[in-house]
Amino acid sequence: MKAVFIVFSPSGHTLTAARKFMHLLEDNGISCHMINITKNDKYLQDFTITKTLVNDLGEHHLLIPCAPVYAGHCEQNMLRIIRALAREKEKQIPAIPLVTYGGVHSSVALEEMGKALNDRGYIPIMGIKIAAEHTLTATFKKQINPGLPGKVEDQILAEAAEITEKVLNDKIAMVNVGKKLAYAPFLKRIMFRSFSQEKIHRKYKKVTINAEKCIGCERCVAACPVNMFAHIDNTIQTVRDNKYCILCAECYHHCPVKAIVHPYIEVARKRLSDGFAELENPQSGIYR
Repeated sequence: MKAVFIVFSPSGHTLTAARKFMHLLEDNGISCHMINITKNDKYLQDFTITKTLVNDLGEHHLLIPCAPVYAGHCEQNMLRIIRALAREKEKQIPAIPLVTYGGVHSSVALEEMGKALNDRGYIPIMGIKIAAEHTLTATFKKQINPGLPGKVEDQILAEAAEITEKVLNDKIAMVNVGKKLAYAPFLKRIMFRSFSQEKIHRKYKKVTINAEKCIGCERCVAACPVNMFAHIDNTIQTVRDNKYCILCAECYHHCPVKAIVHPYIEVARKRLSDGFAELENPQSGIYR
């Protein structure tokens, strides 16, 4: 049995959760392979993603896409990858969408992933949500979920690994749980159908570099998960259209001289009540 993880992890927390889950599956006798699309131009800019996915996935018996939640949605780069998967309707391959989020709300992210997987012929057998440290709130009065994922999330991933092993070895039936992933309140689900991640964030995608402050350390270049920046002619320059910016604020938080001008920081501070926003309950869990 071979499981393939597809991971997009701007701040590293999704990758941490994915690696923990992968090691648990391996302990249960399942062979695992990981495709990390973070900073990977082959997936971020390639116009033949479907062919690339076919080559990199190979024969597999389980698919586990892992992504953060942004503005209540599954991060758009992961959704784009899922929608580019070759159709597998005849093979009936099980899938487990996994999201990490800052605890405020996971909203429609798992539902979106489940629908996109179903459309490609995969069968979502469970959904996993994992509370994680919210990097965007690092400068707020209260950071959301510092140090997570932790012990509670480890227990949830261990339970999910046991269930996965039983499904793959036909010890329990494989059931499509797509409807279980639509757990967000009805009105919120309707709202997010009208307001995509891009619609919510579009007007704030004006991240720039203050050239007078910039010292050319390239930390923003290294931190950006979608390769927005490059060191050219002894200066740090924006090399991709702002529409590709995901407003993760990794560049902002890694800059040692505060040369990044990030319009969304103060907006997020207000939306998240400076870190004191009410958090989803339970924060982490399995949907089956």
